[in-house]
Amino acid sequence: MKIAPKSVESFLQSPAPSCRAILLYGPDAGLIRERARALITRFLGASYDPFALVELMEAKITADPALLSDEISAINMMAPKRVIWLRDAGDKLTRILTDAAGQFNSSVLIIASGDELSSRSSLRAWFEKTDSAAAIACYHDEVRDVAGVIRKAFESAGVNADRDAVEYLSQQLGNDRYVTNQELDKCITFAGESKKLSLSDVQALVDYNRETNFDDLVNAVADRNLAALEKHLPMLLREGNQPVTYLRALQRYFNRLYAIRARINEGVPAEAVVQGLRPPVFFRQIPTLTRHAQNWNTESIVKALRALINAELACKTTDLPMVPASARRLLQITQIR
Repeated sequence: MKIAPKSVESFLQSPAPSCRAILLYGPDAGLIRERARALITRFLGASYDPFALVELMEAKITADPALLSDEISAINMMAPKRVIWLRDAGDKLTRILTDAAGQFNSSVLIIASGDELSSRSSLRAWFEKTDSAAAIACYHDEVRDVAGVIRKAFESAGVNADRDAVEYLSQQLGNDRYVTNQELDKCITFAGESKKLSLSDVQALVDYNRETNFDDLVNAVADRNLAALEKHLPMLLREGNQPVTYLRALQRYFNRLYAIRARINEGVPAEAVVQGLRPPVFFRQIPTLTRHAQNWNTESIVKALRALINAELACKTTDLPMVPASARRLLQITQIR
């Protein structure tokens, strides 16, 4: 059976009694691990015997196709219930699972976990169409979903976070549920006995999960502000950042400006374009991004991107010292009109 996104949480809390095998697939490895652990605890109990959990890689099973059937039928006197976790699952397991399905029983739960599987995947199709199996997609959290995860974590810990802090975190987290939980644990620990978190607190605590945090340098270049550039570039270098990393951050930003500028050229107001971006822009960054989109035309953005790409190539292919060479290129970009 195919579990719809809106039904996933209720399914995890109470899987169908007839379900003997569950597939967790998708790009969010952290969410897959979280859901797998939840299913294991639900089936075996919170203090389960470690021997009740068997973890097998796909390569090991395909090398010995009878192994899965042997594990399903194995009897463990110390563990009346067992979970078999098939990791790195792909289409090579489809036939093996089909052959082993006749041995499925109520004392064994099979969990298969893998990366993104297309609609043409035979493994995904088997789990979706088999009555005793279920397939659950694990995609990156949307901003709205991340906000829900954040609020739930803070409420459980009794932490009172400012609305701006929650909104900021929802923009920065979401690429991996495990990373999201780790960052939230860090915030909760920082809150301590006060049980309070402000925007400035979370900004200092949480690294950018979506992009590397080079905001000050990016803004200095996009504002054509030489004084700010001379201030923030040395700071980044002292922190151990390599030129290629901030050159790529600038490329990402100017590529975004190029896309915004294309909509502006079609007659859409800059403010409307920025407000409609997905994922949404953190509200305090909207005026800055709007200003840059208005101050850079398409031709100047293309020149800046060309300079940034050439600077990265020079860092990788020439004997020129990377730091001064990249710094000169950034200086040149601020002169583009």
